[in-house]
Amino acid sequence: MSIVMNIEKVRLPGFLKPLIKKAAAAVRKVVKILGGSRPIARLLKSKDGGPVRRIVNGRQTKYTGFFISVKADFAQMPWESRKGEQAALVLAEASPRVVSLLAQPHRLEIFIREQRAPLKYFPDLELKVHPSFLADLLNGVPFSSAALAPSNNEPDADLKTLIIEIKDDRDSRQHHPRYKRKLELAESIYRKLGTTFLTIQRVEDIFPGHLRVASSVVSWRHTAVNQLDVWSAQKILEEGERIAADVVQALGGGPAGWGKLRALHVRRILEINLTDNVTPQSMVRLPQFNTMQVRVSS
Repeated sequence: MSIVMNIEKVRLPGFLKPLIKKAAAAVRKVVKILGGSRPIARLLKSKDGGPVRRIVNGRQTKYTGFFISVKADFAQMPWESRKGEQAALVLAEASPRVVSLLAQPHRLEIFIREQRAPLKYFPDLELKVHPSFLADLLNGVPFSSAALAPSNNEPDADLKTLIIEIKDDRDSRQHHPRYKRKLELAESIYRKLGTTFLTIQRVEDIFPGHLRVASSVVSWRHTAVNQLDVWSAQKILEEGERIAADVVQALGGGPAGWGKLRALHVRRILEINLTDNVTPQSMVRLPQFNTMQVRVSS
């Protein structure tokens, strides 16, 4: 730092002084960052915008798999825990307040002075959510309850980014001091980036009853729907809520009509009330301000 100050005091041509001052300010900024207590980190994403890590590699000795998500533009989302990560993916896919999702969204590298190699952290899930969904989680509402709550007609322009770490109670890492410190550092970095980081526990945040409701909808997400189905649903719902049986009838009735109803919900064209099991009497409505809908075939 003294070198910079001495350079500033040397007699130089007038046109060089502004450049020297700017360079000195840049050096001071770097020194301040390096000398401070805040961690220095970088966030790396994949070139194609998909998951940065493929968990399913043939070397795992536990259950792993892929979840083909409609809300992730029909991409394969890897998971390594059926009751944790896979369950969270199903709930997010069904949630009317989750607009998009991405598993293994990036690699966060945290550089600290105590060691040469950076700490590497791969978050489980990144969600784009309505503010009310995030507010519920911050107020202690379990993840599965918040996921299946009705939307509040919040504009998609107000979405929040949420990074989630999903913990199984059998995972011994969560009690290790080094691992806990890494999560604390990650949380501080996300906070600086204006992103919320939350850890959810499987037993406390994912309830089997809620998962059954979500699965009953999400299992039909790949049912073929076209623009005519969208217009049919919009026409019957344009005057207000209707029971599911009426909407299914407008979509052709029978199992195909029920499949289309569920597929249109996941695509955010319409919204089924998921606070209870889906039945012919479940209420269905057109959500407002949902500009980020998933495409349908023409």
